[in-house]
Amino acid sequence: MKLVGSKAEREFSEELIESNKLLQDPCSLLRKVLESEGINTLNAYVLHYIYEQYEDLYVVLIDGEYLVEVEIDRVDSAVLPVVERRELKTYLHQLSRVNQIRLAVAQELVRERMTKGLAEQ
Repeated sequence: MKLVGSKAEREFSEELIESNKLLQDPCSLLRKVLESEGINTLNAYVLHYIYEQYEDLYVVLIDGEYLVEVEIDRVDSAVLPVVERRELKTYLHQLSRVNQIRLAVAQELVRERMTKGLAEQ
């Protein structure tokens, strides 16, 4: 999907950048869960967050390559989080146009970060 620099894209970008910043916090429970699964959060962006009565549900883009769905129980910390990997191609087919734009913006942020990181080495 081609991005055009719309207001919606800019807003998604700000939200996604903030989600990445929160994932860099060593105290972040989501970060701890992802890292316990061997997932690096440096290039991770939370695409969706759903606050439910007993758990928090997240969909996180990892390195622009795949998604991880995470379910964290908020009531009973003894319940292990559920972490499931999903491929982008499968996920993309079920997305609305707005969420396709959100995903495209996140992928662009990953590309920018990787290009910047390579340039700094």
